[in-house]
Amino acid sequence: MLNILKSDFYKLKKSKAFWICTALCVLFAIFMVSAMQMGMSRAIGDPNNPEYASMLEMSTQASGIWALQYFLPMGFNIVFIGVFVAIFVSSEFGFGTMKNTLSRGSKRIKVFFSKFIVCSCAALGMLFAFMLALVASGAIVWGSFGIATFLGMLSMIWLQALLIIAFTALFTFISMSMRSSGGAIATNIICVTMASTLLSAISMLFGGSINLSDYWLSSSVSKLATLAPASGDVVTGILVAAGWGIASLLVGTTLFKKLDVK
Repeated sequence: MLNILKSDFYKLKKSKAFWICTALCVLFAIFMVSAMQMGMSRAIGDPNNPEYASMLEMSTQASGIWALQYFLPMGFNIVFIGVFVAIFVSSEFGFGTMKNTLSRGSKRIKVFFSKFIVCSCAALGMLFAFMLALVASGAIVWGSFGIATFLGMLSMIWLQALLIIAFTALFTFISMSMRSSGGAIATNIICVTMASTLLSAISMLFGGSINLSDYWLSSSVSKLATLAPASGDVVTGILVAAGWGIASLLVGTTLFKKLDVK
């Protein structure tokens, strides 16, 4: 297992996809903050603008911490994580590396978990880069870091990290199962951008008494992107992360054991 991990971490270090996706996380954070500032300036400069009141109120709250809580629920960083995992994992099949690894006698469950662990480390790095870029660019643009307690920040960071790890488990399962970079990228992006809508539509078909989207990872990411989350949302978020993460690992390892690797 240790040798497999060392090999995968070496591949991560050399992975162009990882560095490009990390850079895009940072650039998107800076772009969104800059675009918001331009929108605020344009609206506040024209009292007749229909967004004048809302933008004026936002401008009084705007800070680095505010930017973090406002933009983190949009999930752009999760899209880039999904793209990276798809490329990193699926390329092993395309280049024949996976077949070579298994032919040397490496156990499939160890190979799967090695990919998951390495991708999780990469995903956390991308998450922290995105969060730091939002806070830093917001503080620079609006001249204020904002107010945040240590425990509030710690709570947000570890809950978001937990959800990102669960997302990574799902992305790894999808990428290992599809073995095609294009298909895995598309499926991972759909999971981030469309799954909540699809689950809400399914809920309405069955009367809407329970909204299934509330038990999806993206919904928990949005609800827990705050310094003071409701206790109920915290419990739900932890259970959602644990449920989807464990299920993805169990199903993923089971299918990978039976997968015909060529």
